[in-house]
Amino acid sequence: MKEITISQLVSETGINSSAIRYYEKEGLIHSIGRKGLQRVFSIQVMEQLALIMLAKQAGFSIAEIETMLQKSQSPIDKTKLKQRASQIDQQIKEMQILSKMLHHVAHCSFENSLDCPKFQRILAKVKKSFLSKSHSS
Repeated sequence: MKEITISQLVSETGINSSAIRYYEKEGLIHSIGRKGLQRVFSIQVMEQLALIMLAKQAGFSIAEIETMLQKSQSPIDKTKLKQRASQIDQQIKEMQILSKMLHHVAHCSFENSLDCPKFQRILAKVKKSFLSKSHSS
């Protein structure tokens, strides 16, 4: 079995050692022993860490990630995954509008962006997006 020390994991993944120890404490990953004072992990832990990072980035809690990683559990709740994907899609749309707004303001010939008709159209999209989001909550 190929193994990797915690310092090698830090180097390979960019995840700091305290986070790795935390994931171990929470039961998301497991060490297979020690080499001197360092924890040693199976090389497969790199895949688990990649999944943890993706799930965290997608907004899942540690408890949800733990459930996802348990092989003995029933399959991942696909409804929850679809809901989160939809939320991310909405965030992407909002970020694209924000980016468009910032680019426009940075290059706008109007002294005051509030006087710019194009800025006002972009702002209307933001307002519409915000209002639809607040009504769905």
